[in-house]
Amino acid sequence: MNRYVNPEDIKVPKNYKIEVFATNLTTPINLIITEENEMYLADSGVTDGNGKVLKLTSNGFEIIAEGFNPPLTGINYFEEKIYVSHRGKITTIDRSGKTKDIISGLPSWGDHHNNQVMFSHDGKMYFGQGTATNSGVVGLDNTVWLKNHPQFHDYPGEDIILKGENFATENILGNPEIDIACTGAYSPFGVGVPSTFCECIKGVKKASGSIMRANPDGSDLELVC
Repeated sequence: MNRYVNPEDIKVPKNYKIEVFATNLTTPINLIITEENEMYLADSGVTDGNGKVLKLTSNGFEIIAEGFNPPLTGINYFEEKIYVSHRGKITTIDRSGKTKDIISGLPSWGDHHNNQVMFSHDGKMYFGQGTATNSGVVGLDNTVWLKNHPQFHDYPGEDIILKGENFATENILGNPEIDIACTGAYSPFGVGVPSTFCECIKGVKKASGSIMRANPDGSDLELVC
């Protein structure tokens, strides 16, 4: 079935005009235009499980690289390389189409992910890292990813001291020996001993809800905030 496309459905300010630029895309997330006036488009891959980067040619958009972990959240361009942000990784694509993972192991298996990279005048690459949850505690609102990644949770960027408050909820992991799961902050769902008063959770560099930076080749990764 063809997708319904009518630009007249979108209201724009006076003296502006809107028109269809490209069709038959799946889940486009952003596009970039390089210094060579080339246009590249990122497909998040959330509908088919295959994140893709496409280039605009005389025949329309053509795939130059694919197989990125969905969601692919954005692309950028720096020194003749395309930088691809996708779940848990930052990958480059060179002129020949060869891909290289320059940063991996990012904590992106939860609700929110690592985002498009940006380049600063200090020669560094910056990017945002999302959180696993919306509260610091894994619960019933995290069922989309919890069964595939039962050990995953949020990670703080510096040492924090817990109050020992835990939360009892339905055991959605389906362990017949456990009817109720008890989970504390910055901990896996219902695993191990619940958090205790004055328990210290160590901070890590690859932290949830953070901004990080690195050299354009992925080296010297730092936690900025």
